[in-house]
Amino acid sequence: MARVGGHQQVGLHTQLRSDQIAWLEAGQSLVCDAYLVMMEQLRVYLNQSLYLGLDNYETHFSFYSPGASYSKHLDRFHNDDARVISVVIYLNENWCIEQGGALRLHPHQLPTLDIAPIACRMVVFLSAEMLHEVLPATRDRMSLTGWFRRRLSP
Repeated sequence: MARVGGHQQVGLHTQLRSDQIAWLEAGQSLVCDAYLVMMEQLRVYLNQSLYLGLDNYETHFSFYSPGASYSKHLDRFHNDDARVISVVIYLNENWCIEQGGALRLHPHQLPTLDIAPIACRMVVFLSAEMLHEVLPATRDRMSLTGWFRRRLSP
């Protein structure tokens, strides 16, 4: 089961978040390694284009069973500002909008925006700026979720 919070404040809070996750690391499978290589290429591109100083990428597989959700949140912890860019890649074949499960973005001073979790769709946003939530779905919902991180100062 996925948890919320960072460092010493990590906890299981199913009323806030009810998905399941599995962290991905190099060497787990050929597909995982290929995905991590692509994300490394994206990291290099973002650094060259936007001078973000991104140092690494952390990622996990997310599984939401029917009815599971994740309440409004930011992807940057209060006591750890390493996460800079959030990335979500959807893995849901034959998804219908009526099945729910949208990523609801809450851009500052703009209307909310719902993004359906359609296979191969990628969503990228600033971790500390974009308030967002995952709405419940009527079927299993899967994604790869990750964060480009900068190196923390000692």
